Amino acid sequence: MTEQNEAELQAMLDEIQGEVAERTLPHFGHADARRIGSAAAALAERDQLPIVVAVSRGTQRVFHAAFAGTTAEHDDWVRRKLNTTMRHEIPSLEFVLRQQLSGHTPDWLDQREFAIAGGAVPIIVAGITVGAIAISGLVGSIREDHDLAMEALRTARSQP
Repeated sequence: MTEQNEAELQAMLDEIQGEVAERTLPHFGHADARRIGSAAAALAERDQLPIVVAVSRGTQRVFHAAFAGTTAEHDDWVRRKLNTTMRHEIPSLEFVLRQQLSGHTPDWLDQREFAIAGGAVPIIVAGITVGAIAISGLVGSIREDHDLAMEALRTARSQP
């Protein structure tokens, strides 16, 4: 890894870690999960994005939508991204960046159950991870799924 690449990864990690306030909500119930999922779905419809979106509350999947251009493989990626985020209580992209910067592959992680890929973002209430949103399907960069999940969270937070 070059110094420039390492600096870029570190800057991205710092940015992702700085999003905690945007992932923090005053409460998180079923209606909130559906509102966040619906915000992501509206973005997907608007931009004709081939994604799967899922929102969990604890271990319960409260919202799920799949758009044209996706397959059951995307559903599995969403499941594994959610597992990574809920287990480690950080965005799955943060997990990816930490692994890349450390230079270590987490060989202890069962890749049938956990994904080393960005796109799942924890939802926090009073400092506790209470759920997550996950996106799968965008392949332009390692952060596209993450950025869409954050955009959905921001959109849902701005709604009454």
